[in-house]
Order: sequence, then structure tokens, then C-alpha cells
Amino acid sequence: MSQKGLNAPATACLRAGAARSLRALAAAAFVSSWSSSALAGVLDESDLTRIARIKPSFIELVTDVSQSAQRPDLPRADGECIKAVLQGLMQISEELRTYENLITIEGELNDFGDDRTLRSVVRFAVENALKVLENERRRLSELSEQCSRTPLSAGKTRQAVQFIEGTVAILRSLQPRL
Repeated sequence: MSQKGLNAPATACLRAGAARSLRALAAAAFVSSWSSSALAGVLDESDLTRIARIKPSFIELVTDVSQSAQRPDLPRADGECIKAVLQGLMQISEELRTYENLITIEGELNDFGDDRTLRSVVRFAVENALKVLENERRRLSELSEQCSRTPLSAGKTRQAVQFIEGTVAILRSLQPRL
């Protein structure tokens, strides 16, 4: 069996994971799907613009890491580290998926007309998303140390940590208004 054939189940798993990540991405950028008018009392346009940048960055990162994991010339050590990075990204998306429901209740809260309730929901989502991201940042930072001898995976790990840190910075910047 060819090397490509041996990796077919892993590739299918990575693609399925990437699809789950894209669905869960809405959770990571949960506020960006809410209408500007619904959040006008909670977040301003610059907040919404920064939050909207999370989704394309995550898609780019997952695509890049997935493509690297599928390289036929990938050394085993790099492959193991890159797969661990991808698993970390999948973990983030799975854990943040629980906040997707916050997106769907926005309409009800908007009709309710209670800024305090909407602010409370957004605060809850931001605080919990930050906890998930901080835990995964710590785990990926540890992985970065383990993978420091393999240049490709060390770079991918750094990219994932930088994405998480950027997302954390965006979400933390919202907290004073919540």
C-alpha cells in the first residue's frame, strides 16, 4: 500500500475535523454573526470588525496546518507534532461549539429589548471562550517546547499559539464594556 493510501484514514479524519472546526468557528467568533444593531448597546463597530477577523484567520490556520500534515515528504517527528497542533485546534473548536447556541438566541434577546441581558450573555460567552483558549494556549506552548527541534512543526505550533493569543486579546478588549 502506498504512503498516500496509509494516510487516507488520517486525511479523512483531518478533513472531518476541519469541517467541524469551520462549524465551530462561529462559536469562536460568536459575536460576529450578531447584527450590529442588536449589539449596538454592547459592542461598537470596531469591536465587531476585530471579531470578524477571527474567522478568516482560523480558516487560514487550519487549512495551512492540515496541508502541512498531508505533505508526503513530512518527517515523522514533524508529522506527529503537526497532528498534535491540529488536534489542539480541533479541541478548541469542539469546546467552543457549546457557545454556538448563544448566537441563535440573539434574536430572542433583541426582541426582548434588554441590553443588560444581552450584555450578560456576551460576557458569559467571552469569559468561557477565554478559559478554553487559555487552556489550549498553555497546552500548545508545552507542545511548542517539545517540537522545537523540528522546524516545520515548531513554526506551525507558533502560528497556532499566535492565533490563540490574538483571539484572546480581541476577546479581552471587549471585557471592560461587558
